Amino acid sequence: MEEVSEIEVIQMEDNGTVAPAADTTTVNSADALQDSAVLPTTPVTPEVIAGPFDEEEVTFHKALRNATSTEVPADLTVQGTIPDWLTGFHYTLSPGIFEIKYPKMVVVNGEPQQETRTFRFGHWFDNIPQVNQFSFSGSNNAIKFRSTKPAHRAETKIREHQGYLPNQPSSTFRTDTNQTVFARFLSTSQTQGKPSLEPCGASIEALPPFNADGRRTIYCQNFANHVLELNTDTLEKGGILAWDEVNPRFKGSHASPHSHYDPVTKELINFTMEHGFQSTQYHFFSITEKEPHGSIIASVTAKTSHVHSFAVTPRYIILVVSPLNPSDGGIKYSWGASVLDALSFKRSESTYFYVISRIKQKLIATFKSEAFFFFHHVNAFEDAADNVYLDFSMYSDDTIAHQLSLSSLLNRSSPKLIKPEFCRFELANVQAEAQRLANYNAAMANVGPVDKLRGLMRRVSVGQSSSYSVPEKNSNITPLAVRVRSTPGVEMPRINPIYHGLDYKYTWGVGLSETGEGDMYDSILKLHVKGDKEPLVWSQKNCYPSEAVFVPPPVFDQNEDAGVVISLVYDAEQNQSFVLVLDATNLTEKARAVLPEVVPLSFTNGCFAPGDISRGMQEAAAPTSFSDDEQEDD
Repeated sequence: MEEVSEIEVIQMEDNGTVAPAADTTTVNSADALQDSAVLPTTPVTPEVIAGPFDEEEVTFHKALRNATSTEVPADLTVQGTIPDWLTGFHYTLSPGIFEIKYPKMVVVNGEPQQETRTFRFGHWFDNIPQVNQFSFSGSNNAIKFRSTKPAHRAETKIREHQGYLPNQPSSTFRTDTNQTVFARFLSTSQTQGKPSLEPCGASIEALPPFNADGRRTIYCQNFANHVLELNTDTLEKGGILAWDEVNPRFKGSHASPHSHYDPVTKELINFTMEHGFQSTQYHFFSITEKEPHGSIIASVTAKTSHVHSFAVTPRYIILVVSPLNPSDGGIKYSWGASVLDALSFKRSESTYFYVISRIKQKLIATFKSEAFFFFHHVNAFEDAADNVYLDFSMYSDDTIAHQLSLSSLLNRSSPKLIKPEFCRFELANVQAEAQRLANYNAAMANVGPVDKLRGLMRRVSVGQSSSYSVPEKNSNITPLAVRVRSTPGVEMPRINPIYHGLDYKYTWGVGLSETGEGDMYDSILKLHVKGDKEPLVWSQKNCYPSEAVFVPPPVFDQNEDAGVVISLVYDAEQNQSFVLVLDATNLTEKARAVLPEVVPLSFTNGCFAPGDISRGMQEAAAPTSFSDDEQEDD
């Protein structure tokens, strides 16, 4: 079987060997350069892909296939009782499409034929996402559900290009783009900042300031520097933008998908990553309702790494950079290779903690520890003695990221998933360390080369006195971040949001039960982060929960764990998904409701937006064309 290029197809059409394609989709010159095999084809309706699954097996595998969306809001049958105060919208992101079929012209026995092929994303984190919306009405004990896939442009372009052409370096974790190196290089070098091909599938939030002017909006983020705005009621796309469109100073091709919002200062805080040849500048910025275009807080120069999240306390921002660094001189990373193909974990190197003062708006101290890998911070806080504590869902290396590739998850002989640790690090005497480092830098700034030489001679000449004040050789040594606690942990950790940046007691997340196969997260846990109390566990045979979101009651309760946790659960035995509401105090079930579709398992962050649901779930108008940001030449 021989594949036929686009040029050969056009020649066949001119010679009458094959009939011209029915669709008249225009392929511009840039597209032709990017992929010489682009064919104008009739759009193919997405379908549920069967995949390499055994339909007889009771396994989570069937929750890792293409989803069928519920575009028309559906009333769910509630089993149990929802708390009266639980009223609002709950949003989650899940994988929507793992596989896309496309037509390919080939020659079989000398005859041109068109066959159907499939592009497959290769990692659990790589997909075209689906937005899931739940309307909770505690007073009526009612739940409505609706879902949609907002990234139409990405799906269409994947089909047109017969593969994925991300316009940012390392936008996927492990996916064969099905494109030439030349095409990937052209995409990443010529289309930086064009966000239409980047599905925003890592987190969904309802935090200000994007909706601070009264707009009913939520927004999705990804590891690239993009924000997708959606209407709260209809889930219609309001627009997609890159952070540097908010402010040109927010430069860089990547950002954290986990923005922080400080309710005291009313700031949304995040960072972008501007890659250099050997290092990266991490530009931290804030946006407020009064300053919608935002401003730079500080920039940190550090090694290029995959930084998924960061920490914020009342006085500090802490950037933690693991030694997951570009290999091959960074060429693969720059040319759009997947994260796990372009980066390698350096076990012999350190993890660095960069402390930024929010008041002084600059880097004031740096700490280091042994190498470790993490996706998520749990929380961070300060104490009265000027120490900062950072809590992580932590691993000794990046093995877990490889284990979550689809080929590994779908392989029954794969090793069990590595369990995360809950680890706490102490950064001791931060202000004292900041002053020590400032003194050293000031002294070095006032010391010339002759003084440095004389200082060296003074240190090596025993008994010789000198009037020159030269800093000692190791006076700028990086202090250690000390691990002060390590216990079994959870993934996708959530806390009571009131305690973000403050000392706290509890975290909730998903984990691996002792009785399960260990190949997928199958339980919800509540950890007590102080003392030695055993974690509380919710689990049900053959059930696999996604992230457990903590929702506090609308009136402040002094009990930190007063509230509920909400999770989307896949029941492999029934091959169905249900939304689960647990009492956050003891993890007893309060209510559940079966969904009209299977929602794929996800490793993403959702949110609960309390308040008015009177407008209900309005149905979105059928999309008749792409939005303005999708009309651009790519």
